[in-house]
Amino acid sequence: MKPEHYVSIVLVAVTLLVVVAFLVAVIVELRRTYMRLITILGAVGETIEKTNGLDVLVGGIASDLAAGQEALGAAVGRLEQRLGGGATTNGAPEAGSVSASEPPPEQPNRGDVFSNY
Repeated sequence: MKPEHYVSIVLVAVTLLVVVAFLVAVIVELRRTYMRLITILGAVGETIEKTNGLDVLVGGIASDLAAGQEALGAAVGRLEQRLGGGATTNGAPEAGSVSASEPPPEQPNRGDVFSNY
C-alpha cells in the first residue's frame, strides 16, 4: 500500500474516535440530566402528596371570599342608593344635583384605582 492509504486509514480512525468520544460525552450528560429529573420529580410527587388536603381548605376560603364579596357589593349598592341622585338625608334634592332623568356625569378614569363595581 502507498503511504497515502496509511494516512487516510489513520485519519478515518482518529475521526471515528472523536465521534465516539463526543457520543459518549452526550450519553453521560443525558444520564446526568435523567438522574436530576428523577430527583426533581420525586420532590414534586412528595409536594403533591403533602398538599392533597389543601383543596378543601382553598375551597372554603374561596366560598368565604365570595360571600364577603357579595356582602360588600350589597353594602355598596345600599350606599349608592342612599347617596345616589344627590338626595340628602331628608329626601330633598341638593342644589345643583343631577335629576333622575339626566345621566350621571362621567367619572374620570383613574388607573391607580381598582374596582369590580
